[in-house]
Amino acid sequence: MKKSNIVLIGMPSSGKSTIGKQLADELKMAFIDTDEVLRQKVGAELRDVVKERGLEMFLKLQEEAVLGIQVENHVIATGGSAVYSKASMEHLRNNGVIIYLEYDYEDIEKRVTPDRRFARSGGQSLLDLFNERTPLYKENADIIVNGSGKSVEKIVKDIKIKLESK
Repeated sequence: MKKSNIVLIGMPSSGKSTIGKQLADELKMAFIDTDEVLRQKVGAELRDVVKERGLEMFLKLQEEAVLGIQVENHVIATGGSAVYSKASMEHLRNNGVIIYLEYDYEDIEKRVTPDRRFARSGGQSLLDLFNERTPLYKENADIIVNGSGKSVEKIVKDIKIKLESK
């Protein structure tokens, strides 16, 4: 069976949702954001879930939300920490091509606003997170698209070219 979903993975603030929506529009596909699915499931902001229930519970709830997604012909933007779950990644890979939106650390650092919260252990810096997750993103990716210094339109174009050649 041909894989019908396109799954975007990458660091927080890498543009997965923004790029995903535009890509879905251009490919005439539906769009789903796993962070939004999780937000609706728990009825709270994700940063509050991490703060109030802890990182482990957040990751468990995120995995449940991802495993509950049963769609075809969708562009799926994942939360940056989805790669911590082998079950989630296997589930997404079963009917999807996984695309890693890769950026240089300096670009991610510029893109992350001071008020941005994301799933990480206490005391873990953004650089620590970047160094920990980058190998996981690469390991799980079918396609890697570098977004450093590129517009959303250029990244979407690059994704489409790589998908056509796959």
